[in-house]
Amino acid sequence: MTARTTPPGEARRLVTAGYRRLRAAHPVYVLGWLRNGVLLGIAAAALLYLLVAIQASSDIGTAIRTRQAIRDISAASIAVTDAGKALNRTLTAEDVELTGTGSNYVNDISEVSRDLALAAENNGAGTDGTSEIQFAQGQLQTYLQLSENAVSDGELGSQLAAAGGSYATRGASGLATALGGLSQAEQTALRTQRGAWPIDPAAFWWALLGPVIAVLVLAGATARLLARHFRRHVSPWLWGSLLTVTATAATAGFLNLDDELTLSQDPLAGHPVALACALLLFLAAAVMAHLGYRRRLADYRFQSS
Repeated sequence: MTARTTPPGEARRLVTAGYRRLRAAHPVYVLGWLRNGVLLGIAAAALLYLLVAIQASSDIGTAIRTRQAIRDISAASIAVTDAGKALNRTLTAEDVELTGTGSNYVNDISEVSRDLALAAENNGAGTDGTSEIQFAQGQLQTYLQLSENAVSDGELGSQLAAAGGSYATRGASGLATALGGLSQAEQTALRTQRGAWPIDPAAFWWALLGPVIAVLVLAGATARLLARHFRRHVSPWLWGSLLTVTATAATAGFLNLDDELTLSQDPLAGHPVALACALLLFLAAAVMAHLGYRRRLADYRFQSS
């Protein structure tokens, strides 16, 4: 059984018939529909603001953790370089039988291990990041083993120490490469996270201003209807409503934009005080819109056009 589809000709006739019924409707009824449309638009603006602000706070928190993981990986890379330098100094200038790998090397390797653990906690790359972290941890263990072998060889002579040091250097290079791959995975994840629609300016501006634009269009239609059929101007209450809803949505957008650009730890757009103030302003805009239409609807409820 196939679904029944509406032929293009029939769809056009339905649209035409609906337009004719709209034109034939009494202007007072059209005015009531416009009022309802404005109120629905204000309600949609408030709901979308809530959705954007709450989801943006969550997305920003995720991006902040991923950014911290990238910083931890960068710190680990620096520590690997420092560990390699410390090991080379130990093998060439100290008595490895007494010092082993050296305290500086041990401290640097401990920092690498700690930074990798922190990166794992803040991993934003999902399974790819987990795989890269496990690989880096494996490379770290390999580097540790090669370093200890270099020290053991150094106890047998300078030539063996040099050979062991070269192997350790290769191990450090492999660990650095693994950390580079991990950093790339986290950076890719961060770009994806910052592209989420609640914190993507190209998306959230439309979400916040779309209902406002619809309200402005309906207000323009109201002004035309009042001027053409009733020889009246739009109520100041309605202008106040338009100003309030536009200013509130625009302010919310700029706050959200600043939160996204700075990856704020305490997003302003989603702050409880901002949420409360914005909802009160949207409510005030709805009340003013209702008052703006109420008098005209009462005046012309039983008058012809």
